[in-house]
Amino acid sequence: MTDSIIGRKYGGKVIRKKSTLSQEVRKTIVTLMFGLVLITVILSIVFLLNTSNSAQKGYVHSQLILQNEELENTNKALKMKVMNARSMINLENTNHIKNMLKPDKEIRIDN
Repeated sequence: MTDSIIGRKYGGKVIRKKSTLSQEVRKTIVTLMFGLVLITVILSIVFLLNTSNSAQKGYVHSQLILQNEELENTNKALKMKVMNARSMINLENTNHIKNMLKPDKEIRIDN
């Protein structure tokens, strides 16, 4: 822009070199093309970042689902072990029940 300005000032006005319409059109086209390329590059970068973040979140989510299913299976297995340990058949086979004293008389209460 400093090339187009003449160093002389007349009455506070700056005199500029005159350029043809075709030169102005070329400058405008170059500026617009640069702007479009810049916008396209920026949007591409933003799109790629969002896509990679969503893919990463999807992978983490699927891993958490698998981990949750494994923990649920472990929980079911542990509950089955507890139920088997509390069952009457298992309790009757342990030494604690066999060592208990049986009462002499049975007392039943009826309503």
